[in-house]
Amino acid sequence: MQELLEEHKTTQPGWALDLGCGTGRAFLPLAKAGYRVIGVDPTPRCVQICRQRARQAKISAYPLRASAAHLPIPIKAIDFVLAISCLFHLGPLELTGAIREIYRVLLPKGTAILHFLDLEDWRRTLAEHIQPEQVPYPGYQAVVTCFCSPEKVGEWIAQAGLMLEKLELRSNVTDRGEQRNWLAYCTKLGW
Repeated sequence: MQELLEEHKTTQPGWALDLGCGTGRAFLPLAKAGYRVIGVDPTPRCVQICRQRARQAKISAYPLRASAAHLPIPIKAIDFVLAISCLFHLGPLELTGAIREIYRVLLPKGTAILHFLDLEDWRRTLAEHIQPEQVPYPGYQAVVTCFCSPEKVGEWIAQAGLMLEKLELRSNVTDRGEQRNWLAYCTKLGW
């Protein structure tokens, strides 16, 4: 997390969105990078834990319970979006909706780091393949429903109107197999 945020520190007070914030592990690193933080997660327990974490750390972080595809955030309000370990839990409709929402809430010249799992990631073998029409909506379960190619990542990002600056494959070999993670570095131009 620190490594990802090192390049995205800010000296101007701005807002960061931690999409799929879970228990708020990114709140403190985002605050240290100079941001006020809005966290979004669909589970009430995670939002409650986030509030406690922000209070204990004495940081400006505001967790909200919401869907990634329907963010309760105004247009052009966010400087930086971090979506790590959340997008692959969404089905096709919700995933494309979430990326469109990221575009909507980003300020012009805003930045987003989006995380996807590659088709060749070993975790794909953990469960039976789910057809797109069978994926639960909204995707509030901790089920990985989306593995994708780099071409598909680029397509989703372009369809939402974001500019893909860099697509980086980060892999990690474990005793079970290779974890293959795509990090998409995106910006919003104009609008």
